[in-house]
Amino acid sequence: IVDLVDTGQEAFYALINNHDVRVQSFRGYGSRWMKESGLSPDAFAQAAMQVASCRLFGEMVGTYEATQVRRFLHGRTEVSRTVSSSMEAFVKRMSPRAKLAMVDVSRSSETKKALKMAVADHNKYMRDAARAQGVDRHFLVLSMMLKDHEAAPALLSDEVFARSRRWTVSTSQLSHPRFAMWGSGALVPGGVGIEYSVHAESCMFCVTALKHLEWADKLTELLEEALLEMRMIVEATAAAAVVVAGEQISKL
Repeated sequence: IVDLVDTGQEAFYALINNHDVRVQSFRGYGSRWMKESGLSPDAFAQAAMQVASCRLFGEMVGTYEATQVRRFLHGRTEVSRTVSSSMEAFVKRMSPRAKLAMVDVSRSSETKKALKMAVADHNKYMRDAARAQGVDRHFLVLSMMLKDHEAAPALLSDEVFARSRRWTVSTSQLSHPRFAMWGSGALVPGGVGIEYSVHAESCMFCVTALKHLEWADKLTELLEEALLEMRMIVEATAAAAVVVAGEQISKL
């Protein structure tokens, strides 16, 4: 037993030492500004993570957000799938990576519309998931009901279905003033884990990834850039609206 404990301890420390943890303590703005802009803080943060992760991996990847179903007896979590058609449309308008000075604010109106649609769709998915109207836990139960040597339904072995359940980016929010930093590992090899919180004037992201990939450093930088660019897009649209309103008033 002592040998097994020693072996387990060595494996545990090896696993820890193979991982990097980096923190993006973003002070540019927080939930107050997001709400004033008519955008859900959690969905806004998820959109920023989609822009950043797409720039890291070169494509959108399976993203898991834990959603609580605590309204049910013994309820734990359901999956909120962040990747959607509307989120893809927004990310495509934001990518590829650009320097802040080169952000095309002339396209800001359409980009903001795409952002608002992505945020609205993500909020709806989260509400559905919290009411046990998600899909992943149901599929998990169905797969667990298979008996030994029983053939799995075609869906469960479908390549696209399997790829959609590979959570390359695993995320979870815990916004509480007493939690400054925490983290969790990636769900798949070569993935990243992002624990985050959105406060009134700041956002915190704790990114975990394997050291040799060097993704933790890169992703924290990309997150900051995405958040700054997204504010520029939103404010450029607001500024344009003020100018138009002023011109209309001057004609009266």
